[in-house]
Amino acid sequence: MWRIGPVRLLAVVGVGYLIIVLTLAAVNVDLGLGGSPAADRPGPAGPATDLDPPFPTPDPATATPVEGGGEVRVGSVATRPAAPSTAPPTTRPPATRPPATRPPAAPAAPMVVRSYEAESTENGLDDIRIYDCPGCSGGKKVGNIGRDMGTLQFNGVTARTGGSATVTIAYVNGEAPRVGWISVNGAAPITLTFPGTGGWSSVRTMVVTVPLRPGPNTLKMFNPDSPAPDFDKITVAVQ
Repeated sequence: MWRIGPVRLLAVVGVGYLIIVLTLAAVNVDLGLGGSPAADRPGPAGPATDLDPPFPTPDPATATPVEGGGEVRVGSVATRPAAPSTAPPTTRPPATRPPATRPPAAPAAPMVVRSYEAESTENGLDDIRIYDCPGCSGGKKVGNIGRDMGTLQFNGVTARTGGSATVTIAYVNGEAPRVGWISVNGAAPITLTFPGTGGWSSVRTMVVTVPLRPGPNTLKMFNPDSPAPDFDKITVAVQ
């Protein structure tokens, strides 16, 4: 045998001790765990088997913190409430109202038609003559008008609102055309030419439009230059 110094002896003993410790540690791992630590680690409901699914890792988005720092799983992706929709809310179109209807306009007042006999005593009969006329209204007519002789003025020709009036003049002229003047309410006269009627008892009509004022009006028949026809009546249509 050779002699071992104190330093060498300590080194040999230390190495041997380290080998023994490592060997015992490897034996304990094989005997105590019997395989992979992850495979034999018990799960939340017991040891894992081939039939049990792996325990899911808690989802931080669906875990609720509790006292002590732990977590409680409150749902999975399947049971998690849906995120609120970001689409704009559907709005109904505004209710359409039926078009406004105007009340029906009031009907226009009917035309008033009135006849005025030429021989009426209500008229102005200056220097005229009243003749019998079988074909005239009322069997009478007024003559001797014109050539600075007589004038015939219809008085009391009434209009309710005023405006244009249609005047139908019934006249008699047994000769060539004669001229007659008509003045309304003393205004400038209107000159009319009256064709022959075929006899002094035959009546024809002429229509003229004149302006009337509300209330009573006057229509004067005359001719300062030549004879006018004889007149039977006038018919006035006015509002």
